[in-house]
Amino acid sequence: MFKGLILIDNENIEYSLDLIEVVKRLAGEEATFIYGLGINLSCEAKGLDAVIHVDVPKIQLKDSRVVTDIVQQVHEEYQFDSIIILATEFGRMVAPRLAMRLEVGLVADITDIEVDKRGKKLIRPAFSGNIMASIVCESSPIMASVHPNVFHVDAEELIAVPEKLTFVPSKLKASSIEVLEIIECEENTVDIREADVLVSAGGGFKEPIDQLQGLAKELTGLVSVSKQLVDRKRAPREIQVGQSGKTVSPDLYIALGIYGSTQHIEGLKNVKEIISVNTDLGAPMNYLASLVVHGDAAEFARKLSTKLKG
Repeated sequence: MFKGLILIDNENIEYSLDLIEVVKRLAGEEATFIYGLGINLSCEAKGLDAVIHVDVPKIQLKDSRVVTDIVQQVHEEYQFDSIIILATEFGRMVAPRLAMRLEVGLVADITDIEVDKRGKKLIRPAFSGNIMASIVCESSPIMASVHPNVFHVDAEELIAVPEKLTFVPSKLKASSIEVLEIIECEENTVDIREADVLVSAGGGFKEPIDQLQGLAKELTGLVSVSKQLVDRKRAPREIQVGQSGKTVSPDLYIALGIYGSTQHIEGLKNVKEIISVNTDLGAPMNYLASLVVHGDAAEFARKLSTKLKG
C-alpha cells in the first residue's frame, strides 16, 4: 500500500486536491491510500481517502516553521511514502524546511512523473529551463512541490467523502510572528489561471503592456506576460506564465512576441489553441501554434483590436 500525504492549502483547495493525481502516478501499479493534512480546515476536501485535521491558533498557520513542525509530527505518526506540497509562496517555505527535518531530498516544481524499472522518476526543468531533468527518488518519503494547475484530477474522483481523523501536535512552539498592523486591501479576484483567453506578451512586444488591455477585453480574456517582461520590470509577476510564474490552461492563447523557451512552455498545460505572432519564424512557440503570424506583434495586436471593435 502506497501512503501519500498532501498538505492542503486553505486558499487553494481545488489545486491542492489536484495533487491526488501526483500521488497516484507515484504509486504506479501499487494500491494507494491518500491522506490530506488540513490545518484549521473549514471545508470538506472530497476525493481523499482521509483528512487529518489539526487546529492551531490562526497566527501559527502563517508561520512556516510551525507548519513544518506539524507536518513532521504527522509523518512520524503515520509514516508516509510521499509528501506532496503545493508550490505557492508559503509552500516553498515549508517544503525545504520539512525535507531538511526528515533528511530526504526535495524535487521542486515538478511537471511530470514516470514510474518504470529504474524507479520513480520526477521530472522538472533544469539549467534555467533549457533541459528537462528526470530525478530518480530512492529516499523515503518522496518529497516534491508542484505548481498549481500543472496536474489535474478527474472530477468523478472528487465525490468520495474522506474519513475524518484528528491529530493533536505535541510540543508545538509558539509562533515568532508578531502582528504589527492590519491593513484592509481590496481583494484582487483576477487570476490568469482562470481565464479562457489569454493575450500574452513576450520580449518581442516592444510597446507598453497596458495597450493590450483593450484587446483582452474584446476577447473576454486577460493579459499575461513571459518571464522576460517581468525581469525587465515591465509587468508584475502575478501575470507571468511559466515555470517561475503560473501554469495556465486557456482555450485560446495569443503569444505576442514570445520566443517559447522551455521555461515558458512548461507554464502551458492543455491549451486548446495557440496563435503565435513573431518576426522570428524559427521561434519554438511557432511549432506549438495552431496559427502562426509572421510579423510585428504590436502591430498585429492593434489591427486585431480595431477589427474586433468594428
